[in-house]
Amino acid sequence: MKDFLKYDDTQIFKYDNLVLAVIYTIGHIFVAMACNKIITGASLDMAAADAFIEPIINGFWFYFLLVFLKKIIEKKINDKTDSLLKNINVGIYLAIIYTIGHILIAMTCNRLLTGAPLNLAAIDALIEPMVNGVWFYLLFEVFNKYKAKVRTSTGKSSKNPDEEIFSPSKFVPINNKKNLD
Repeated sequence: MKDFLKYDDTQIFKYDNLVLAVIYTIGHIFVAMACNKIITGASLDMAAADAFIEPIINGFWFYFLLVFLKKIIEKKINDKTDSLLKNINVGIYLAIIYTIGHILIAMTCNRLLTGAPLNLAAIDALIEPMVNGVWFYLLFEVFNKYKAKVRTSTGKSSKNPDEEIFSPSKFVPINNKKNLD
């Protein structure tokens, strides 16, 4: 059990995950720009504006959904006597509502910012998340192969650092101690 908690897995920010998130975000912006330019024929500056503005608006939509609509949905589910609705997780409803709103926001931003026809804006709003899903998968696989290669070549990784460079996170819960038996 002593070796089980050798590395602090409860850190809020791990360097490798932060790097991966930054790389993904930069790639996501380029994918959004490319999809918008290819699908709608928008100029590069308008495609870039859409790639930055639309995610910000979706962030507010996400926050609104969690803060306001979640309470309303939970109340409606709890008020229903139908056992089918009570057994369904609130997260499913939130995910469906968020996805519909996300698509509508993406279409609206694309239409307003680039002047694209509504049908092309709708196609972009559906295709771009799929392409970003592929981008996420490829990046994740390449990154994991890189980490595995580093582990096998050096015998060390962020999961098993040298003992002298080990320092527990300040965010570690009290019961997560290094030398538990």
